Amino acid sequence: MLKSGEFTTKSTTETFELGRKIGESINQTTVILLSGELGAGKTVFAKGVAAGIGIDPDEVTSPTYTLVNQYEGRLRLYHLDLYRLSGKWGETFDLGIDEMCAADNAVVIIEWSERLVGQRLPVVWAVKIVDEGGELRRLIIVN
Repeated sequence: MLKSGEFTTKSTTETFELGRKIGESINQTTVILLSGELGAGKTVFAKGVAAGIGIDPDEVTSPTYTLVNQYEGRLRLYHLDLYRLSGKWGETFDLGIDEMCAADNAVVIIEWSERLVGQRLPVVWAVKIVDEGGELRRLIIVN
């Protein structure tokens, strides 16, 4: 299993593969909080996690306008994108995040997790992606 630490990727393929490695290590309900600027690679990383749990990464799209996408693989994936939310207290309660996090054998990936306010989640992975220019990314992973 991948340990906490700081990782550097030099391409979208490497960012994807790091996500896949984490996905392959998941065998129970897990929450992954993703943060990073627009275009940092959050969805690329999420696609990698999806591949690691047996979901075709080509089916995984950013849920920016739908807020939540659901996929079936070895584990169920709930993929959320909170970009369009304001970050006001309680705004995310109606999305049913608590229920998703309580589901058996589910992975909940939340992009723009810094907009979660007033909600307590069982965080297993926190991933901050920093764009270092070009395709270079620094990923700070805490689990």
